[in-house]
Amino acid sequence: MNPHEMLAEYERLFRAGIISPEEYERQVARLKAELRRQAVEEEGLGAVLHLDPLAVGRILRSQVFWVVLLLAMMPFLLAALGVSPEEGMILYFAFLWFFLFLRLFRLELRRSRPWDVSLVIALVVFPGLTVVLPILRLLLGPLYAMVELPFLPFQWFGFVWGVGVTEEVTKALPVFLVLALARRQGRRLGLQASLLLGIAAGLAFAGFENILFSRQFGARIWGIDFTRPDVVLSRLLMTPFLHSLWAGLMGFTLGLVNVSGSLGVLRTARIAAPGLVLATLLHGTYDTVAAVPILAVLVGGVSYLVLVMAVLAAKSWEGGDAAFLNERVI
Repeated sequence: MNPHEMLAEYERLFRAGIISPEEYERQVARLKAELRRQAVEEEGLGAVLHLDPLAVGRILRSQVFWVVLLLAMMPFLLAALGVSPEEGMILYFAFLWFFLFLRLFRLELRRSRPWDVSLVIALVVFPGLTVVLPILRLLLGPLYAMVELPFLPFQWFGFVWGVGVTEEVTKALPVFLVLALARRQGRRLGLQASLLLGIAAGLAFAGFENILFSRQFGARIWGIDFTRPDVVLSRLLMTPFLHSLWAGLMGFTLGLVNVSGSLGVLRTARIAAPGLVLATLLHGTYDTVAAVPILAVLVGGVSYLVLVMAVLAAKSWEGGDAAFLNERVI
């Protein structure tokens, strides 16, 4: 009796009540394993991997399939569009971090639209990096100059209140504008959506800032050699991550203003000020100690911890849960 006939026989015995359900399941599992083994012996790979139109259709309708393909092929797609390999990798890592944050934090984006993120990115690039940032740098020029002084406390002060304030305001302004626009459309974006907009602003800022640095400042800025492999890798891998942490905190802060009342300028400035101070302190402190790896890791870790606490607070406010913390990544 071959395995197919034995399966039919065991089914008959089970229906007749001659064998128990446990015995039936055990025998069926054993016979199916034997059938699979025979199929592999006779057909090899084709026994388990074959063209199934239904499976192919299901895969092609999967968002996960297309996102992973985009992540993998983005450098080539950007090269096909005429983007240089260096700039392509900068944008690639920014997109990669956005996807990781979105999937790992399981953010619930109520009343948000896909174009909210796109608009934030566009506003960061213009007028953010091209208009707002140069103006703020000009206004805070004396503070910027302090980072060049050979005295660590002065450098820290310049990185916090010069560099930090300038860059965090530049990233926060587009988030504020998109939140205000959504309200005019009858959509009051929640805390998690606002936090994600902040993350997107930070990633866009980091990506295009790196491009501008490479184009406008040459190989050196603040004494850092941008041609060294370790510096290149740190800017590709670290700056998108870190900028997204600090800007995500600002997005959360602006979201708190948005969900709790009006977005009036004075009210926003009053409530968002502590968040701005915290983001700039973390930002400026990291810039100050970036040349000391262990201290840079410490400040980066604290920044990440603060953002995760903001994610938990946003989920709690909106009735969500912290289940994502208990998920196994590997």
